[in-house]
Amino acid sequence: MSEGPSEKMELRHDPVPGYRPLFFIALAAGVIYLSLIFYYSL
Repeated sequence: MSEGPSEKMELRHDPVPGYRPLFFIALAAGVIYLSLIFYYSL
């Protein structure tokens, strides 16, 4: 059996600029869409 690395390995990446606002816009659009579906299905 082989021994593991002596330090913890960490997978990192640089954040993509502009991703966070786009994510929140898409999330808000999805919530509004589902709200409208539930409202009109009553």
